[in-house]
Amino acid sequence: MKITNLYIFLFAIVLALAGCGAEEPTPLPAPTRTPRPTFTPTPLSAAPQPVAVVDTATFTPEPTAVAPVAEASATSAPVPEPTATDTPAPQQAKAVITNAQANVRTGPGTNYALAGALERGAEFEIVGKNPAGDWWQLCCLNGQKVWIADFLVDTNGPLDGVAVVTDTPAPPPVAAPAPAAPTAVPVPAQPTSAPALTFTVRKDENVPPRPNSNPIVSFFGMLCKTVCPQGGAAGGYKLVVEGPHGRSEGTFGDTFSHGDPGLPSQFFYNVKIEVPGAPAGGYRAYVTDPGGNQVSEAWDYTVSGDLRIYLPRWVVP
Repeated sequence: MKITNLYIFLFAIVLALAGCGAEEPTPLPAPTRTPRPTFTPTPLSAAPQPVAVVDTATFTPEPTAVAPVAEASATSAPVPEPTATDTPAPQQAKAVITNAQANVRTGPGTNYALAGALERGAEFEIVGKNPAGDWWQLCCLNGQKVWIADFLVDTNGPLDGVAVVTDTPAPPPVAAPAPAAPTAVPVPAQPTSAPALTFTVRKDENVPPRPNSNPIVSFFGMLCKTVCPQGGAAGGYKLVVEGPHGRSEGTFGDTFSHGDPGLPSQFFYNVKIEVPGAPAGGYRAYVTDPGGNQVSEAWDYTVSGDLRIYLPRWVVP
């Protein structure tokens, strides 16, 4: 019962304190729930003991100021302005020299004057071309536009856009070459007279030709030793007859034969050559050694009509 009375007493005190006209506090964030105090009952002695009253005022924590949170303004992010880009310059047709050294000229052709020489690897802008498209106009050498043949360069770039140059001046006239000095014509050497042949066989007496009714030209040659016919026949040599028919040969024998035997016209011979058909014209008869070298003067005859028998004579000294 005593304990119940104690609780009633404490509850009355609390109500009294709550009823005090304290100034209403500024609204604060919800405070943390204060734990209720706990009381431990004191055991009662036989005699009543005075009870100590404890002020159980509720501990109110000091409110903590909360920093206001700045709301982000709903402004859009700045958009970077586009930067202006440079417009690329149009590509230019180029020519690169490929020869170790290449000539350039004042016009599109080798009949124009030389304007200089370029080394391999040099690069120039192509500013024009000739109508045939086999020469390029380059810019520039020593401030001057020059021309170069297509086969001397490698080209790149927009060649289709290269303009044809139509105002190219005509090439200068080609100077006529100076006449060459006349070549001295060597004076032909005067022909040396052939040495006079020295024959070891000489002609003997001339015997007139004789007629022959047969269509044959006959040569009865006689070669004698020392004196004809007493010295005897000289054999081993050859009689050569040349004429309209060509050439004929015969070898002199070591003995004589008789022509027209027993007649006043009888004659001696040791070689005989006959030309069938009796072609008219000039004939020549001479003696050669066995090697074919001429060793005598020649007898010359003209065959005409029926005079077709000839008796050439020679003597070996």
